[in-house]
Amino acid sequence: MKNNSTLILTHSQIEKKLERMAWEIFENNYNEKCIILIGIEDKGVIISKAISDFLKNISSAEIVLGTIEINKSDVFDSQAKLICNKNLENQVVILIDDVINSGKTILACMIPIAQYKPRKIQTAVLAKRNHRMFPVKCNIFGISLATTLQEHIWFEIDNDNKMKVYLT
Repeated sequence: MKNNSTLILTHSQIEKKLERMAWEIFENNYNEKCIILIGIEDKGVIISKAISDFLKNISSAEIVLGTIEINKSDVFDSQAKLICNKNLENQVVILIDDVINSGKTILACMIPIAQYKPRKIQTAVLAKRNHRMFPVKCNIFGISLATTLQEHIWFEIDNDNKMKVYLT
């Protein structure tokens, strides 16, 4: 935890939000035989794995996990590396991260995914901040926060594997 921070979501609250997000993904894609969850390294991967666990309990669809690695400090000048064992062509892909701030990272990660011609791309984040600089829609989110431009939202996992979301 950083100084001058406010706890926004506790571990148990996050678990409930992730389960609800899994239900939303299922409801939006209930006829699908396969749903591919792509987590943005590193915290988006943690979120995608948790959502995957919930989805596997409520859906008969094949749930596939993948990752995308990108240099978040320079998203447009770095090559995003997509790792997925399933062909994305004509599939439903859910791009997942912990927090959406400006929308820049999610936009940069959509570019390599789109090259594989999926049928549908949706976005899911645990915390949605309402100050976007790029036209990226967040389809599914756990919490939406109106913040000032000076405030920051971040997700962390402590030494006891407890997830938390803070505002500074």
